[in-house]
Amino acid sequence: MAERIPRPAATVLLGCEVLQPYLTPLLDDATPATFFDLGLHDQPSLMRPALQEQLDALPEPTTVLIGYGLCGSGVVGLEAGPHTLILPKAHDCIGMAYGSNDAHSAAVLANPGTYYVTRGWIGTGNDPLEQYEGYVEKYGLKRADRIVDAFYKAYERVCLMAFSKEELAEVRPLAAPVVQFFQDRWQLEYVEKIGDPSFIERLVTAGQKPQGDFVIVEPGGVVAMEMFF
Repeated sequence: MAERIPRPAATVLLGCEVLQPYLTPLLDDATPATFFDLGLHDQPSLMRPALQEQLDALPEPTTVLIGYGLCGSGVVGLEAGPHTLILPKAHDCIGMAYGSNDAHSAAVLANPGTYYVTRGWIGTGNDPLEQYEGYVEKYGLKRADRIVDAFYKAYERVCLMAFSKEELAEVRPLAAPVVQFFQDRWQLEYVEKIGDPSFIERLVTAGQKPQGDFVIVEPGGVVAMEMFF
């Protein structure tokens, strides 16, 4: 990943905890950052209110870097108010990890049934194995089995994604229990992918030199779905 990138005054970052391991090293000490629970992806209707509350609490007009893509339409309807919002033009964090939305779209077309695992996603309490264990405790074994089958049975591959061979080696043992769960229960193929960190890195500099792969919402604007296409 790149060196820390200085930000202008009155800039903050609001993002998903999945991206925290990658974004935090890039931010200088003058850039406040708030990272939200991965569970918001399971309930996109809660994502916009959580982000809006943080935006509305900002005391002055601010450049706000949003560490979310479209993410199940969870950012649609977000009101900029007096601020300028900058969002990656991506479906989700995996699109960012591929380096571009086009690269992600090509991967989806080639292998549509792929479930991705990344460093930031491990240990959040929201991976399929942790969810399953929670369902068993709450609902019992039979109902838990039906729930996870409904969510994950259609997948064909589980992919561990990182930004270097060194990171893959580091994350592989951490991801092993989840990968084994997928393989034991649904016989998914296991693959690994080295991603491209440039999209995530460009988010940190987008307030200074925005490019075509970012959605820019000026003060008074509202995030709309068509902005991502």
